[in-house]
Amino acid sequence: YTHNWPYDELAGNRPSAQVVLWSVIAVLALVAALGAVLFLYGRYSTIAGWRAPERASNDVHFDGDGRDASNEFPDGGVVSRPLESRPSMLQRATYRFFVVAAILFVLQIVAGVLTVHDFLGITRVWGFDLAEILPIPIVRGWHLQLALLWITACWIGASIFVISTAAPRVPAGQLRLVDTLFWLLVVTTLGGLVGVALGPHGLLGEHWNLLGSQGWEFVEQGRLWQALLFVVFALWAAVLWRAVAPVWRSSDAWTLPKWLVYCVLCVLALFVSGFVATPHTNFVVADFWRWAVIHMWVEAFFEVFTTAVLAYFMVLMRLVSHAAASRIVYLATLLFLGSGLLGISHNFYWIAKP
Repeated sequence: YTHNWPYDELAGNRPSAQVVLWSVIAVLALVAALGAVLFLYGRYSTIAGWRAPERASNDVHFDGDGRDASNEFPDGGVVSRPLESRPSMLQRATYRFFVVAAILFVLQIVAGVLTVHDFLGITRVWGFDLAEILPIPIVRGWHLQLALLWITACWIGASIFVISTAAPRVPAGQLRLVDTLFWLLVVTTLGGLVGVALGPHGLLGEHWNLLGSQGWEFVEQGRLWQALLFVVFALWAAVLWRAVAPVWRSSDAWTLPKWLVYCVLCVLALFVSGFVATPHTNFVVADFWRWAVIHMWVEAFFEVFTTAVLAYFMVLMRLVSHAAASRIVYLATLLFLGSGLLGISHNFYWIAKP
């Protein structure tokens, strides 16, 4: 048919009867699939369904003094001390992640403004041609990478902040591990941004792919910085695991702290798809796995994680019960992962992909 929208009738781009028929069938199938998800979620799930037996939680909760506080927090093994208590040293250590995220967010806006001006051909400022100093491959690469990095910084800080309430005490060495995680993220961010700037100018020679820009949209970072980002995610998963390990066996499999751990492990696993593409990889294969990074790593598991961490905050603020929050996360996971698979599949059409 055509990629153009609106389609050009003068060029003969009119939908055929088959296109209309299968478009209608696809919409009806989507509605039916959503209905099936809701039905299965409500009818058969013993964890989150509306017919699931109402049972009291067997979780053990601790207050700040280490005593049993199960009666104070009857809703799900997520809190070891009330939210109104003073932030712990570990929680205060997460503030720097949000400061970095705010800085990266502002830089992303600046990179976006430069990108738009390049598109419009407005690149001369005070006699300097910005397109020569910062051509569009650089500023657009910055714009995309900064989006992923400031979101990552926010989620790391938020998850460590909330999950630290799940156990009665902080594991030994946890604060040092969080400090290491922060500085590793800073080094990865700075290295990636500098590499994306130097690579297109040809200043890195044969090391352009390792230290500069790989040239793939959303996977611009050089291989070294990409590997360091993988280490950041692995360390993030380790921090969350160490936080919930002391109470792992004392709660249900789908409590919010465990949802956070599951999400980060999936983020770590799906990020591996970004390592498939090399300068010598077949374009179809490389671009398919690049899209997997976007649709499964970013648009699926990051969305599940977002739902889980926001639900966690709402439980801590006593706005919703843990039971209601975990049900929403459970349903959202089904929908997000399904949409992620569909997101990959739409790239199969019309563009010579398998």
